[in-house]
Order: sequence, then C-alpha cells, then structure tokens
Amino acid sequence: MATLTVEIVTPEAALWQGPATSLKSRTSDGELMILAQHAPLVGDVLAGVVEVTSADGVAYIAVDGGYLHVAGDTDGGTRATVLASVAEVASSEAAALEALSRLTASLAE
Repeated sequence: MATLTVEIVTPEAALWQGPATSLKSRTSDGELMILAQHAPLVGDVLAGVVEVTSADGVAYIAVDGGYLHVAGDTDGGTRATVLASVAEVASSEAAALEALSRLTASLAE
C-alpha cells in the first residue's frame, strides 16, 4: 500500500510530522495537493494555510512562505516536507488565517 509521510518544519522546530492522506498548499503555480506516489518535485510555498489530512483529521498550519520537497522515501512511500521560516499550528482554518495575520504583522515590524 502506498504511503505518504509529511513533515512541516521551521528552523526552530518540527511542527507536524507523521503519516498523512494528503497535503494541500498554495504555490506560485496554484494550489497543489500531494498524495502518496506523487512525482518528485521541489517548489515554493506561498504564505497561507497548509492543510494536512491524516487519520486524526485535518491539521491547519499557517506558514509565511517557504519550500516544498516531495521525494520517495526508503520504504517505497512518498515523503513531503514543507520548510517554512515561520509557521504556527492552528485548530481550524479560521484560526490559521488569524495566525497568518499575526505572523506577517510580526515579520513586518
């Protein structure tokens, strides 16, 4: 069975990591959804809300931009890593949007 492992990391900490069903993010090419067996890629992540769907539900992570790397892992599955300079995990999409506003305001100072 195909697997997807997702990591959302900042220079300070790994904010989310584990098995997932999908990862959804905004990129300069549009909205992108990563599933198991996705083709390898490296791309940008625009400021916004990254959604990770897993058996536990949906995790919402506010990110102020970053990079996305998708590749095969050693077990034959797919690993997707979001590298963000600043990010915050939120309980809902609305809370993530509020967190994004705080993040961008603090970076502007």
